[in-house]
Amino acid sequence: MYGHRARIGYTSPPAATEVFPYEFYKVVPEGVTLVVNTLPLVDRNSDEVDRAYEVSLNAAHAMARAGVDLFCFGGVPINVSQGFGNSDNMAAATEKEIGIPVITSFSAQREAHEAVESRNVGIIYPYDDSQYERHANYISKMGKNPVGYGCLYTTFIKLGQVDDSEVFDAAKKIVTEHPETDTIHIFCPHFATAEQIEPIEQELGVTVVTALGAIVWNALRKTGVDDSIQGYGRLFRDF
Repeated sequence: MYGHRARIGYTSPPAATEVFPYEFYKVVPEGVTLVVNTLPLVDRNSDEVDRAYEVSLNAAHAMARAGVDLFCFGGVPINVSQGFGNSDNMAAATEKEIGIPVITSFSAQREAHEAVESRNVGIIYPYDDSQYERHANYISKMGKNPVGYGCLYTTFIKLGQVDDSEVFDAAKKIVTEHPETDTIHIFCPHFATAEQIEPIEQELGVTVVTALGAIVWNALRKTGVDDSIQGYGRLFRDF
């Protein structure tokens, strides 16, 4: 049966979801499948985020009825839209209601940083400079020190068109300007990043945590899939 090792449920914020499933199946071992529910985000404005929060709660119950082994609330802005403290409470309450493990995109990324013992974190995200404070605040809420950033100047609806070579260039610029950087964090699991993890780690001497990598790694480990996965960085290989 497909998913005989683990079936992972995920609410995917973009109404037009493309990259997440593609990179998910690049990374996971055979026998792990993705059960995805797309949310109504097109422009990622506050109204869409509020609606997506409610849709996510309903999707969690549907996923449990479908028999998934773990459910993940996707989208950090959605996770924390009711407050950072509420994010963990929401996951815990939902887990109790539906009877399967529940994580959030935010909690997965936080746990990934704890695993790799990051300290000084350079940030890459796909939008413009005006979004830096929001992303730096996420890193601070994970208990880490944001030290620099690179942005790719795209929009939510065009995430699938990002050239992943831009990710490497942004990482190199951060490490050059901020030599204290020990970890690069790549926010948003909906643009191409997976193939740049190893080059960044090997050539720049830092650890890479991506949003997609953290979600998938956390979901695998919490469903008992503890394979050492090669080719996608320290997180999958060593933890």
